[in-house]
Amino acid sequence: MSLRSQSRITLLAISCYLAFTPFASAFDDDDLLSIFTDSQTSSQGDFNFSTTTATDLSGSNWGFGVDESAVYHAALKHQQAGNPANREWELRVGQGGQIYSIRSEVGEIVPPQSLGRPFVDEVFQSISVDTSLRDNGGEAAFYHQAGYYSDGNNVSQPSYAPLLASGAVDANSYSTLSLAVQADTNSTPQQPGGLLNYQRTRDLGDGVIEITHSIYNFGENTVDFHNLPWGGVRKTEFDNMLVSNPGGGFTDRTILGFGDFENQVELAENTGGWAAFTEGTSGTDRGIAYVFGDTDTHIGEDWQTNRSSWRWGDGGGDIIGLPVRNFNVGTFRRFIEVNPGDLFESRYFVVLGDVDHIESTIDARDLVGAALYDKVSIREEDSEVLSYRIVDDNGSISVMETAVGQPSDFGTYAKPVNGSQPMFLFEDASGRQFLSVDPYALSEFPYDGETVYKGLLGFVLPSEIADGDGPYVDLNSLLPGDYYLDTNPDVTIFALRGTAAVPETSPLILMIFGLLHSALRRKK
Repeated sequence: MSLRSQSRITLLAISCYLAFTPFASAFDDDDLLSIFTDSQTSSQGDFNFSTTTATDLSGSNWGFGVDESAVYHAALKHQQAGNPANREWELRVGQGGQIYSIRSEVGEIVPPQSLGRPFVDEVFQSISVDTSLRDNGGEAAFYHQAGYYSDGNNVSQPSYAPLLASGAVDANSYSTLSLAVQADTNSTPQQPGGLLNYQRTRDLGDGVIEITHSIYNFGENTVDFHNLPWGGVRKTEFDNMLVSNPGGGFTDRTILGFGDFENQVELAENTGGWAAFTEGTSGTDRGIAYVFGDTDTHIGEDWQTNRSSWRWGDGGGDIIGLPVRNFNVGTFRRFIEVNPGDLFESRYFVVLGDVDHIESTIDARDLVGAALYDKVSIREEDSEVLSYRIVDDNGSISVMETAVGQPSDFGTYAKPVNGSQPMFLFEDASGRQFLSVDPYALSEFPYDGETVYKGLLGFVLPSEIADGDGPYVDLNSLLPGDYYLDTNPDVTIFALRGTAAVPETSPLILMIFGLLHSALRRKK
């Protein structure tokens, strides 16, 4: 952590202490988001990449009654030197971490949304499924990165997956961490599922975007089917499907209804590792390619249960030649068992440009070979440690992050150590804050307004993993019961043992320090 970051945390912590409010906004997200494996694909070309979380809406035409400001979280922009055609783009990230807008020379590519499910289905996102529920006579649980369907009953307004961390951690990139939620509020309740969705979107220049998803399962059930990604385009822009051939070239494939399953699924090994929605088949026709790879490198592992495949189709229908749902779906499907305690990573690429550029760029930069997937093992010694101090002001408890090397009461792992549990900070409808490893400790359903997710404080260990004689402390004994919500008393949760707390600083000294800091800011 830089000196600048330490200073920011210290000042904000003092500010929070003076106000006697729990410390939330100053938690440093950088360590939480630094979990992705290194990419061997380097950036190329002369370009400028920028990000902002200030309001910067796309200006695109969305569906009737759809409000983009309700979903907006961040804007990512690429400007290419020399302004070559089809290379510049703008991408917008939603509150669940989903990519809900991609603008290029042709205009908006992502579909205009439908009223019942705005920005939770016709977007680029990760979807994971627990199919065992369906096999046992129930409905499969579909965990969306984006959020919930509006059903007019449980969810009457757009409601997105809780965003727990975000930021521009790596060069030319933007990362998010969100709590996956079941999209259909009428199906299986959220528990006992528990998935975290990490996403890093990285600008590689010349129309190439690398997108990496990491899925951590902290719940009780296995998810065994994944759309990585699920996404699509406006068929009024791109109504051709080009599927690459092994050895080079592509075949123009028919786009039928998405339910026409047999005719619109191709095993990855029977392709050249990519597919594209385009205006047509000539070299100058523009489009967007998904590069997913052509080899199932882990088909011999017991956790990959079937071969990966590309599926596409028309996600809507036409009336008098007009699209009812302006949505051509494209999704890459992986049959991977992500068991409780597992971290699974998958990487693909998006390539923008004309057909000639798409083909030549994928080949020259070996993007097919760089598309990967694997399970990742994180040991305790592999993770950075986040340190916290407990402040008790006449029974009002708050937790503050401390700078590196400073005394603390307890610590957590910044990365999801195998088998660990995420520790959530949230508040109830009255504004009172709590800590728990159960994201549904206040309410079974995040969309009901009873729980406001403030962030993630890192990862802690359940008793079956932690060694009671090790450098750990029982959270239940450390934190008051009305602040730490222990929803499973049969499992002891351990954090890292901290050092002695810093002696309380008198309010007068804190006030003087605050005045000096304000004076310095005005001087600058």
